Amino acid sequence: MKEPLARLSNESDISSERMHVLLTVATAVSRSLDPQEVAEAALWLALDAVDLKIGMVLLLHGEQRIILASQGFSLDHLHEMQSATLDLRGTLIDQTLEAGQPKVFSDLRLVSDDAVARFFRRVQLRSLVCLPLRAPGNVLGVMLIGCRRQRLFQIGDVDLLQAIAGQISTGLRNAWLFSQSQRQLEELESVTEAARAVVSSLDSNQILARIMEEVIARLDTEAAALLLLDSVRQELKFAAVAGPKSAGLKGVRLKVGQGVVGWVAQHNQPLLVPDVARDERFYKGLDRKTATITRSILCVPLRVRGRLIGVMEVINKRRGQFSVADQRLLESLAAFAAVAIENARLYEEANRQIQQATLYARDLSDTYLRERQQREALDRLRHSFLNVVGHELKTPLTVILQGLEAIKNPQRGPLNAEQTEIVEMLDRQSSYLKRLIDGLITFATFSARQGTMQFEAVPFETVLDDALALSRFKAARKNLALEDRRQVPLPILSLDREQMSEAIAHLIDNAIKFSPQGSPVVVQTETEGDDLVVRVIDRGCGIPADQIDGIWDSFTQMNTTLERGLEGLGLGLAIARYIVEAHEGIITVESQLGKGSTFTIRLPRTP
Repeated sequence: MKEPLARLSNESDISSERMHVLLTVATAVSRSLDPQEVAEAALWLALDAVDLKIGMVLLLHGEQRIILASQGFSLDHLHEMQSATLDLRGTLIDQTLEAGQPKVFSDLRLVSDDAVARFFRRVQLRSLVCLPLRAPGNVLGVMLIGCRRQRLFQIGDVDLLQAIAGQISTGLRNAWLFSQSQRQLEELESVTEAARAVVSSLDSNQILARIMEEVIARLDTEAAALLLLDSVRQELKFAAVAGPKSAGLKGVRLKVGQGVVGWVAQHNQPLLVPDVARDERFYKGLDRKTATITRSILCVPLRVRGRLIGVMEVINKRRGQFSVADQRLLESLAAFAAVAIENARLYEEANRQIQQATLYARDLSDTYLRERQQREALDRLRHSFLNVVGHELKTPLTVILQGLEAIKNPQRGPLNAEQTEIVEMLDRQSSYLKRLIDGLITFATFSARQGTMQFEAVPFETVLDDALALSRFKAARKNLALEDRRQVPLPILSLDREQMSEAIAHLIDNAIKFSPQGSPVVVQTETEGDDLVVRVIDRGCGIPADQIDGIWDSFTQMNTTLERGLEGLGLGLAIARYIVEAHEGIITVESQLGKGSTFTIRLPRTP
């Protein structure tokens, strides 16, 4: 999907309006990691670019049909569309995906009579452009642009729409990478909690209860159980359970080889059964005993130094299906549960055989050393993972930067004033995207004292202009008035222009995010003593008093009913605070619930 962007950039007759559209789409995509927000912004801009009002972004994930964004369709139409696309074989969408290129249908009356074509004719569409999308995880999709009259789409229109579709694919990939990193962080948190449970107590019952609670919460399952192996009798005994109907299983025994857990113990390897009704290894006796219905099972062995000591299982994931990531997390938790069980056994044996205390203490020391090495390995994995994320997120920038260099090449002829302005805007936005990516890595790898600021004498008016330029599109999209109430003239300060404009833009974006449509967001400046004061004022929902201190932490967002529909990195305010403090400034907030918030930056006027 990168080729259309390169082709558009190399056409000498490309209009500045379309260049501006591509820039706006790239900006919108780069400013969000929410797939639906990316799709809605891109679809709106695509329809506006070709002067149409009907369109849709549809993802195909296995048997799921996910409509990320739509315009011009009723809710009933969307339900009908999902039904019409259940079987895509031979449809115009199938033809587009198989070709891997856009398909233009100038007259839908002439298209073969498939379910999708019939749907579009029922909603009175005459012309259609179908553009393929590719998202991570083998997820395919299409962007559909329609017209109620017969229309011959020009090559330039199709190329522009294809470039926008490519931006959507890039945005979906970025969102997927972010969700994967969040999942990795959640796994690390779960393992840390399990490690804390292991080292906090030597009461095996208490440790196992805490680990089982963590398993239920992190994997979002209906029930979980841990069975210990009786090697003499070759039986598995339910030692710990979690779930509303699981208490009756405590103490129940199964033969090794009986049921799914028995199979795992017999073969000493994990097993995922997505549908127990189709697996002959499933034992129904436990369901009868607990009056439950098991649909799916994930089961892993418990091992200590390569020796099998039991089995851990979870049943019935509440949302979706068990995945490889779920299995990896359960294996990590099972490893800590095995360590906990072993630690408790050693402790009890030490109390019974005091003469062997030295030997057991050495074993415990070795165990704790292994735990520390595991934590260090996990920390290294975390840093390595974030570095990989940063690399993968930066890859899409290559296309933009190559296109920018091609435009700036003097051999292609001089640029007029308008084209020069567009190139400068592309340069700024590409730099902004790069800083966003670097910000994610920065907060994982170094402290505020390790920052690298480039200080120079800068008129503060230019800093304010840059910050407002970065936020105007988001304000216009939400129908907000962005009021500039600056003091004139503004002083010249010693600062990093790009970093400070980014800090102010984060505050403005935060105000826009939490402001209702139609309300103003005010940016004002004034001089107070030896300080230049910048205030960003909104009339949004406000911040609860008990959450104000936590809003500056990285990866943190306000947890209110209004905000549950808003998502983001949670890095904006943390980055703003880091930048301001690196300039020896102070950033504060005053807020009232229901009345809005005022964020204030105080910067010294002398270096």
